[in-house]
Amino acid sequence: MILVGIGLLFAFASMACLTWALWPDMRSRLVRQRMYHEINVDERPTLLSQLAQMLEPMHRFLPTGWYSTHMRRRLEAAGKARMQPLHFLVLQEMGMIAGLTCYLLMRGLEHVNVGWLALFLAGGFFVPYLWLSSAIQTRRQSISRDLPELVDLLSLCVDAGMDFMNALGRVVKEFRPCSTTEELGIAIQEVRVGKRRRDALRAFSSRVQTPEASSFSRTLIQADRMGTGISEALRILSEDMRIQRYNWAERFAQQAPVKMLLPLLFSLASALIIVAGPILMQFLKGGFSVSNYSAGAQSEQ
Repeated sequence: MILVGIGLLFAFASMACLTWALWPDMRSRLVRQRMYHEINVDERPTLLSQLAQMLEPMHRFLPTGWYSTHMRRRLEAAGKARMQPLHFLVLQEMGMIAGLTCYLLMRGLEHVNVGWLALFLAGGFFVPYLWLSSAIQTRRQSISRDLPELVDLLSLCVDAGMDFMNALGRVVKEFRPCSTTEELGIAIQEVRVGKRRRDALRAFSSRVQTPEASSFSRTLIQADRMGTGISEALRILSEDMRIQRYNWAERFAQQAPVKMLLPLLFSLASALIIVAGPILMQFLKGGFSVSNYSAGAQSEQ
């Protein structure tokens, strides 16, 4: 069973490496999207969309209303707003099939354990959800790290005499591509199609759900309501975010020794087993008896 598990692990790792090698990078995907947009040709339907269309009769009998609402928020927070919630449900169902396949390969059909089978199915169902949670956490950390720098640039542009929306568009255009510029670009598009600026900022804060984004939106909304200068509000916000960023970096630096402790213990335990393992095995077999030690000493004399 152990050899079968190791074989499955190596097979999964090889397939993952092959998929990663053949998957087009971001530049290739952007070029492909630009070409499709210029020649007015719709993209081919993906595998998830085709499977969702095939499983639509079955999904009608499931209570997918709450699931769609919840997963739409999660997908927006992960930066995958174009993905439909039912497509993600199909991905989770494929994970259940993968879990069932792994169980059948490891246990077989002779001895079916309901508990282990349910565990494999639940694991396959929740693996995509855990991946999505990890993507959300990574995106939020990226926004929390880049937003103070972007606010500094925005404050400089407003101090130079630019309008707030023009300054925001300029900063988003000139800044490096990241999650923060994507979210602010969505806010700019919402304002251009007629949405109020405060509503677009509230939507930005609700999508991101980080303290830095909430502080950014709240400060600008309050300045818009009270009629105060945007330049002064951005300057104060920039100083506060710089202090928060310093505290955030200091907190992570203090957590680093604690996070390094567990790998260090495993490393020391492995080194101890490698060094003391042969000695302990000889001691248990009787290789270090007193007679052997005295005989060895006399032979040396």
